[in-house]
Amino acid sequence: MSETLILCATTRLAQTVRGELPSGLAVWRTPRTATLAQWLAEQADAMQVAGDAELPAPLDPYAERLLWERVVAASLDAASPLFDLPAMAAAAADAQALCRTWGLTPAAVSDECRLFAAWQADFERRCRAAGWLDAAGFQAEVIDRIEAGRGRLPETVQFAGFDRPTPLELRLRRALAARGVAVGELPPGQPGAGDARRLECADRAAECAAAVAWARQRLAADPQACLGIVAPDLAGVRDRLEFLLEDVFHPAAVRPAAAGAPRCFNFSLGRPLADQPLVATGLELLAVVGSRGALEQSRWSALLLGGGWGSEAEADGRAGFDLALRRDLPYFTTAHGVLRLARRLGERGELPCPQSVAALGELLARLEAWPRKQLPGAWAAAFRDALKTAGWPGDRALSSHEFQATRAFAELLAGFGRFDALLGPLGFAEAVRRLRELCRQRLFQPETRGRPAIQVLGVLESAGLEFDGLWVIGMNDDQWPPAPRPSPLLPADAQRTAGAAHASAEVELDFAQRVQARLLRSAPEVRFSYARADGNRVLRPSPLLAGLPGAGEAPVPPPTLAATLAAAAGCERLADDRAPPVGPGEKVTGGSWLLRAQAICPAWAYFQYRLGAEAVDEPVEGLDPAARGTLVHAALEAFWRATGDSARLAALGAGRDGAVADAVRAALDAYEAERRIALPARFRELEAGRLQRLLGRWLDVESRRGRDFSVVACEQPAEVEIEGIRVRMVVDRIDRLADGRRVIIDYKTGRAIDVANWAGERLTEPQLPIYAALVADEVAAVVFAKVLPDKPAFAGVADEADLLPGVAGLGDERQKLFDPALFPDWPAVVAHWRERLHAVAREVGDGVAGVAFADEGALKYCEVLPLLRLPERRRLLAEAGIS
Repeated sequence: MSETLILCATTRLAQTVRGELPSGLAVWRTPRTATLAQWLAEQADAMQVAGDAELPAPLDPYAERLLWERVVAASLDAASPLFDLPAMAAAAADAQALCRTWGLTPAAVSDECRLFAAWQADFERRCRAAGWLDAAGFQAEVIDRIEAGRGRLPETVQFAGFDRPTPLELRLRRALAARGVAVGELPPGQPGAGDARRLECADRAAECAAAVAWARQRLAADPQACLGIVAPDLAGVRDRLEFLLEDVFHPAAVRPAAAGAPRCFNFSLGRPLADQPLVATGLELLAVVGSRGALEQSRWSALLLGGGWGSEAEADGRAGFDLALRRDLPYFTTAHGVLRLARRLGERGELPCPQSVAALGELLARLEAWPRKQLPGAWAAAFRDALKTAGWPGDRALSSHEFQATRAFAELLAGFGRFDALLGPLGFAEAVRRLRELCRQRLFQPETRGRPAIQVLGVLESAGLEFDGLWVIGMNDDQWPPAPRPSPLLPADAQRTAGAAHASAEVELDFAQRVQARLLRSAPEVRFSYARADGNRVLRPSPLLAGLPGAGEAPVPPPTLAATLAAAAGCERLADDRAPPVGPGEKVTGGSWLLRAQAICPAWAYFQYRLGAEAVDEPVEGLDPAARGTLVHAALEAFWRATGDSARLAALGAGRDGAVADAVRAALDAYEAERRIALPARFRELEAGRLQRLLGRWLDVESRRGRDFSVVACEQPAEVEIEGIRVRMVVDRIDRLADGRRVIIDYKTGRAIDVANWAGERLTEPQLPIYAALVADEVAAVVFAKVLPDKPAFAGVADEADLLPGVAGLGDERQKLFDPALFPDWPAVVAHWRERLHAVAREVGDGVAGVAFADEGALKYCEVLPLLRLPERRRLLAEAGIS
C-alpha cells in the first residue's frame, strides 16, 4: 500500500484533516486518517481475514465494565450489596488500562493493591476462558503481531495531535519503523506562536460572556473565520456557554420548530444517549408501563405530557387525561390503575385520548405476555416490538438530530445481545435498567455538516486543530495545571516513576505545559482568560500565565435575547399593565380570592381569575397541606356543631377528649367519602392522633376566653357585590357574645399570617374585612385562629380589650396595628376597610393588571407565577439600575 496514513489523537482531528482542502489544487486525494484505536481495529480485521484466527475478541467499554463488576462482586461475596460496584468496576478498568498502556504491574504495597492484583488475575482468567481481551490489551496484542511481521502496512505513517505519547504509542512507532515504514509527525499549519494575551474576568459567568462577545466581534469582522473556545472544565461551563451562544447567534431557536436547525457552533462534548428526548421517552415507556409495582404519578405525567409515542394529534387530550390522573389517582399508581381510570372516563364519554390509551393497553398486554426472564438478545427483540406497538418515536417527521438519536438507539438495541454471556437471563426490570445504563454510558454527538464557525472543545479534543482565533477559558490555578489523580489500586511510586497519566503534580505540570505550548501555536490570536471569583470563593490565575501580557478590557458582553428580539425588524414595545375593563354582564369569578390577588399583584388576579389560568394539581404522598387544613376545619366544625357554646365546652371536663375524637372521626369519614378513597388504616390512625393533639391544644386557648360565647355559624356562606363584582365567601366561624355582638373567626393552619395589611392601603387578607364591613352588623372582633401545634393563638383586632386572649383592643396601649390618630374607634376601622375594598374592586373593573407588588414573598402561593415573568423583570430592573 503506497498511501500515507495519518494517525490522529482524536476523532475530531481525523475528520478535520480528512476534510481539509489543499491550496492551489483542483483535484486531490482525500488523506487517509484514523485514530490509533480505529487503525489498530482495522489491522486486526485484516489479520483475521488473512487467517490469523488466534486474535481474541475485544471487549467494548461497557462489556469490560460488566466483567469487572462480576469480578469485584465475586471477591466481595455476601458483602457486595454494601459497595458501589459500578464505581469500583470503573476504577479497576482504569487501573487495568494504566497497566497496559504504561507497563505497570500491581504490587502488594497496600490492601487496595493486593485486592486489585487478585481482581486482575480473575479478570484475565475469565477473559482467556471466553476468548476476550480488554481494549488496551487488544491494542497491545495487535502491536505484538505487527512486531512479528503480520499485517499490511502503509509506506508512511504520520502522527498528529499527540501531546505526550504513551509507551504503547511509542512502541507502535518503533514497530512501524522496524517494518520499514517511514514514521514522522504531521507538520503544523501555524508557523509559530501568535498574539497571546491573558484576560481577567469578574467571575465564571463574565468569563463565558466575554468569550462569546469576542466570537461575535470576530465573526462580524470576518464571517469566514474559524474560531475555537477551549475549556479545561468543559462539562462545568457547557450549559452556560451553550445558552449564551444560542442567545447571541440563534435567538430565533427558542421556537420549538427551530430546535434542530443548524448552528454556527459545535461542542466536542456529547451528551449521554439516554438524555436525548426521544430515547428517554422510549426507555420510560418500557420502565413505566412494564413496572409490576406502583410508581410515582409524576412519571406517568411526564410520559403523557411528552411526545414521541402514540398519536401526536392527541397531545392536548393526553394533557387532559393527565389532569384526571392528578385528580383521581393516588401518588403511587400502577399501569392497571391508569387503564381502569381510562375505562371509567370512557364509559362516561370523557376520555380525551382513546388512541393513546389503547396503545398503552396493547403495550401492557405484550409486556405481561413475555417470559419473566430472558437473555439480553431476546429482550432486545421484545423491546423493539413493544416500542413499535406504542407508536414510538411518534407519527411526526423527525428532525435530523432526532433521527440520528433514534438510529443510534436502534444500533445499541441491536447489539444488546452481545452481553448474553456476561449478563445471562435477566428479569424485565433488570433488562430495562441495563439498557438505560448502556444508553447513559454511550455519548451522543449529532453529526454536523461542514466545519462550524465556532468549535467549543476540551483541551484534549483541541489537539492538532488550528484556528483563526482561539479563546481558552478557565485558566485558574485550581484547574490549570489539573490536579493529580493517581489510581488508588496501583502503587503510587510506580505510577510516578513511569510518568503515568495523572500520577503526580510533576506529570500534570509537564502535560499542561505541552498543551499550552500547542495552544499558543494553534491560532494567530490566542486569549487566555481566568475568573477572579466563583461565588464567594476567591480564585487566582494559573501560574502558567505569568509571562503573558494583559489584553486590556474584556469584550462587551453580547446583547440578551430580549434585546436582540426587540431590535429585530417588526418588533414593537407594548404596555401590558392594562387589561380590558370588565364589560357589562361579564362574570368575574374568584370572590374574596380575586380581591386578595388584586391587592397583592394585579397581574395575578387578571391571569388567574379573569383569564382562568390555574396551576394543575401536584400529587403528593399522603395528605398535602391543603388536605390537612381541610381536615382541621372539618374537625373543628364537627366539634362546635356538637358542643355549641363556651358553657358546654367547660362542662365537658374530662369528656372533652372523647368529643374531640368523635369530631376527628367524623372529619376523616367525610374526607374519605368526598374523595371516594380509603386511607390506609395505620395512616388514618396516625392522622387522627395528630388532629386530636392539635385540637386539644387549640381548645385550651378557647377555654381561656374571658367572656361567654355561643357558636352561631360554622362554614357560613355569604355573598356581597362590590363595584359590580359579586363576591361569594365562606366564613369559618361566627361567635355571638352575651351582648349580641359578633366575633368573626377564620382558621389558619399555616405560620405565615399577616394582619398588618388590615391597616394598610391594600388588604391582602380581605375575607374577614369584607364580612365585617359589608355583610355583618355589630361586629366586635375580627381574628385569625392560629391552630398550630406550638404557640396556638388568636391574631387580629377587637373593638375593646380582653375580648379574646392575646388580641389587643382599639385604644389599648398594646395595640400597635391601628394608629389611634387615624382609627380612633371601630367604625373608623370598618370605614377604612370598606373604602379600600371598593378601591381594589374598582381596579379589577378598570382592568389594572400590571406586575406590581410590595413583597415578592407574598407571591409564594401564586398559581400563575410563571406568567408574571419575575426573572425577566429583575433583569430589566437591574439593567435600569433599579434595585
